[in-house]
Amino acid sequence: MRISTQNYVAKRQVISGYGIYVCFLGIGILGILTNHALAQSTDAPLDLATPSSASTQNTLTETPLRLNSLTPVAQGQQNLPLQNSSNITNSINADDGNAPGIGLGSFTLRPSVQTRVVYENEKTDTTNLNRVYNQTTIAATLQSDWSRHSLAISGTGTLQKNISGTLNEEPNADIDADLELNLNDLLTANIRGGYNFRVEDRTDPNAISNATSQANIHTINGELALSKDVGIIRGSITGRLSKEIHGDATLANNIKVSGADRDLLSSGLALRIQYAANPVLMPFVEGELGRVNYTQKVDNNGIKRSYSNYALRLGLDVNLSDKLSGDFAVGYVTNKFDDSSLINLNTFAIDSNLNWSPRRGTDATFGFATVIEPSTSVNVSGAALYSLTAGITQQISNNLNANIGANYSLRRFSGSAAPSDQTIYGANAGLDWSINRYVSMNADASYSKTQQAGTSTINNVTVGLGLTLTR
Repeated sequence: MRISTQNYVAKRQVISGYGIYVCFLGIGILGILTNHALAQSTDAPLDLATPSSASTQNTLTETPLRLNSLTPVAQGQQNLPLQNSSNITNSINADDGNAPGIGLGSFTLRPSVQTRVVYENEKTDTTNLNRVYNQTTIAATLQSDWSRHSLAISGTGTLQKNISGTLNEEPNADIDADLELNLNDLLTANIRGGYNFRVEDRTDPNAISNATSQANIHTINGELALSKDVGIIRGSITGRLSKEIHGDATLANNIKVSGADRDLLSSGLALRIQYAANPVLMPFVEGELGRVNYTQKVDNNGIKRSYSNYALRLGLDVNLSDKLSGDFAVGYVTNKFDDSSLINLNTFAIDSNLNWSPRRGTDATFGFATVIEPSTSVNVSGAALYSLTAGITQQISNNLNANIGANYSLRRFSGSAAPSDQTIYGANAGLDWSINRYVSMNADASYSKTQQAGTSTINNVTVGLGLTLTR
């Protein structure tokens, strides 16, 4: 019996993809054996759970002995008491169990690599598509250890390689930097910048219908914020600038659809005043105004898409120790378009982010967000997107964590030719097993359903298994 060339190549791709995963699994097993061997070779293992070891962390390495910090009696003694040798040992060996990172002068670099094998299924009213792919994510954070100012840089890059199936690969990348300057005891400046790359999602309202591949989107942003405390009043002013560049989408017949008429430059200024007499409950008022100018002043449909946007919010910051914290705000947001043929986008907005820990090892999050999304379709101004999210993380044991979450979104369109409202339901669950401080295994599953009258319902299911290496 003869095997076709296509089947032979496909099988080699599957074997190659799973071979990569098996290699990383072998590294994980090796990490377990190495960790066990190191534990056996330690003469005096440290029990971090005992109160005595916890109380000795502020010893030589963290709070060195200084003469001016001693009591008057101790200052007069010529032979100062020596610290207990066991305390010194505990101080040196104590750690939180996380990867220590790599020291680079006054910075600490914490890199990680994750590889996953993922199965994805996308089902509509007329199609049922599947794929198996390998996903590799490289991430790193660089944090300064300066006495007064601070600099934090974080970056993430994800590549996907299909092993089998026809769904499109969706790479992405993101990098952010935040320089905080403490100009004096009451004035702080933050200079932030970032870059983001992504492929437009097939369910996005502005995505090209029936495209075999959607457009690449590049976003470059910068921000300058000044914060000052004046008595019990905290004030901040923030200026933002962002550039968005869209690539071409490709149709089934290999025809390119240019996204140049969607390129834009946005700018904004926000002012926030907060009453901070009570650190537990701190009310605030926030105002924002901005401008969005499209590079192509008149788009391919003869419409001026540029607009001005305004927002006003009243809110409350909540800080009840580790049990409950977050913020809640209500307000009004509006977009006013330059073209009179477009209906202005106005909506009542609710934004919140709450973190609740009912008991040790259990953390719950609740979020609600309101976002205005301008459109590039003919006679459609855009949509208001309302999103609700909830999630729970549970520590099952010292090295095993479980999480579960759900989300709901409603997208309401405006315009003389506006489509029907779009609803999105989603759920996800996952497990994270830390083999040791450097190696962990991850398993996750997610489901989403996108519904809109007049279009096919989209059901998407993903199941993944991965290995993460950190340093």
